Amino acid sequence: MRLELEILFAAGVGYLIVLFLVAYATERGIIPARLAKHPLTSALALGVYASSWSFNGSVGFARTEGYRFLTIYLGVTLACLLMPVVWKPIARLTREYQLTSLADLFVFRYRGQLVGVLVTLFMLAGSLPYLALEIRAITESVAVLAHGAKPVVIGLGFCLTLTLFAILFGARHPTSRERHEGLVVAIAFESLVKLGALLAVGGFAIFGVFDGTAHMGSWLADHPEAVQALYQPVREGPWGTLLLLSFAAAFLLPRQFHLAFTESPGEEALTTAGWALPLYLLVLNLPIVPILLAGTLLRPGANPDFYVLGITLAGRSNVLSVLAFVGGLAAASGTVIVTTLALASMSLNHLLLPLRPPRQERDLYRSLLWARRALIAGIILSGFAFFLLHEKRLGLAELGLVSFVAVAQFLPGLVGVLFWPRASRAGFVAGLCGGIVVWVVTLAVPLLGGSNLAEATLAVSQRLGIPPSDPWFYSTFLSLSVNALLFAMGSVFAPDHGEAGAETPALVVGASSPSDFQSRLMPILGGAAEVEVQRALGDLMMRLDERRPVELRLLRDRIERNLSGLMGPRLARMVVDESLRMDPGARTALADQLRLLEQRLNETRIPLRGAAAELETFQRFFRQILEDLPQGVCALGPDTDVVIWNRAMARLTGIERSDTVGLPVAGVAAPWGSLLGAFARGTLNREEQRITMSSRERFLQLHKSQLEAT
Repeated sequence: MRLELEILFAAGVGYLIVLFLVAYATERGIIPARLAKHPLTSALALGVYASSWSFNGSVGFARTEGYRFLTIYLGVTLACLLMPVVWKPIARLTREYQLTSLADLFVFRYRGQLVGVLVTLFMLAGSLPYLALEIRAITESVAVLAHGAKPVVIGLGFCLTLTLFAILFGARHPTSRERHEGLVVAIAFESLVKLGALLAVGGFAIFGVFDGTAHMGSWLADHPEAVQALYQPVREGPWGTLLLLSFAAAFLLPRQFHLAFTESPGEEALTTAGWALPLYLLVLNLPIVPILLAGTLLRPGANPDFYVLGITLAGRSNVLSVLAFVGGLAAASGTVIVTTLALASMSLNHLLLPLRPPRQERDLYRSLLWARRALIAGIILSGFAFFLLHEKRLGLAELGLVSFVAVAQFLPGLVGVLFWPRASRAGFVAGLCGGIVVWVVTLAVPLLGGSNLAEATLAVSQRLGIPPSDPWFYSTFLSLSVNALLFAMGSVFAPDHGEAGAETPALVVGASSPSDFQSRLMPILGGAAEVEVQRALGDLMMRLDERRPVELRLLRDRIERNLSGLMGPRLARMVVDESLRMDPGARTALADQLRLLEQRLNETRIPLRGAAAELETFQRFFRQILEDLPQGVCALGPDTDVVIWNRAMARLTGIERSDTVGLPVAGVAAPWGSLLGAFARGTLNREEQRITMSSRERFLQLHKSQLEAT
């Protein structure tokens, strides 16, 4: 039985319209916000990991690898177990510094334009096989189900449709710093669709093909070779390679990083994903073996990658066949949309904007928005071009593993981000370049038809004692070994000497007020300067008339972080350094330095250790004592600027801490500024003062203690 092409076209368009409506309803508030922001919704969106490889290709992978096909999902489970030490630290960094992609994260840590360009270009190259996989899955699915399907036409139509959807609901904002709730809910909906479709096909395999589990068991007893084919690869083949690759892919694939960190509502969502994502993948894989056995019985000569569709034709049920097709479409479309959005953001920040930095754009946000949309279209069409060029002799799973090996090359660099402070930019670049070369030679060139080179690399692997049945071990082991070795050597012999993450030593910003900030940013940002300054003031809850040096420095830092979400950390730093230069000659009060240090210690996400941790603990302890004393306490720095103004002092004077700390004591509202200033300059350590407060006279006892410089 075959379906008419018109039926599949109508089903595909109808599904994408439903997807569009789900996203639209979320954006308009028709779908409740509590559902859109629920941690389970974010966890379901991470189910985008299950692409066409999982929906169609897992059956073919199980045919050749037996139960080893489960390693692709066990690696994700292992990654989820490490949620507190890997995922959550990355989430804190990306949220605090508004890093919207893996390239942003590496540029933030290792500094330098070359880092961003290298990561982005390699991520683009490594993602093309996966985009081609999704396009191929759709075109071949249509070929299995319908007469007269032309792969090129089907593939191009699929790409153009997804380009439109990605632009409508993934590129509605200039950058990825705004969360796209419509997109997240739509991807979570897709996860449910492909799960329901695969379970329905699995149910048909058991009860429609085998007439129940008992009959399926009898068939297995009569065909012991089918059982052996499932268990033999497990006994003979190594698991480590596939576990490592899927572990890295769980959070480093562009689509996974985008949904786990850029679009995530917070750490609570990651905690839920720690158990919900493995559970989702477990349920998704329950039907794979029954579908494989049913396909072996009904269509032994067909491509096992498409048994999910093939066995539904035997049931002569158009509804089930269409449902299976829609499930595959959901798997492919979600992967292409999110991957493309992530790559577009990365390419904008690290390839396009460095070539043409903004210079007084009339509407910076609109320019960035259209640039992202053009990049989305270009990336999807690049995937289509790769689909036309690559060798189609590999199965869907094998094609996906080419991208997995590419993504794994970022693991050594990530170790430097999270665990190795001595890791350097030179080491990261050297290691990644080495891994890229090995990946290109062993996987990318053979994938594009370099058969002689493929035979040569296979011969080398055999000389190394690597079994031909596991070519992924050879490419993975060699590429990561070269990568890690060069990374370690480069970091040891070419350290950064503290330049990475180092802050400008000067404290005082050349600009004297938030309004001055705006005028200085105007030549580069144009009309966006006012918006960005107002956004930063709102984030810090500052007033437009703020003049204190520490607060202005914090405002400068906040503007840089916000611009990082707009144009990437490298360009944001360049814009801020050029427009809001520090004044190295300005005299900085010791109290201001202490306040800035204290502020950053409060904000830091890196736990102190040893003596530093003990000192910080005592500092916080004694500061809390001063804050909680029932008597008013005001501490002045060497330049008579206010350092401490505790709660009792605020109650007594009616002046809040935020309105005094950092100001010269003479600048405190009357009558307190003159009163305390005169007492501080005087020679007496104790005196009584009479003061009128709220039309009433009060007597104050003032005590003074002075610390001598050592």
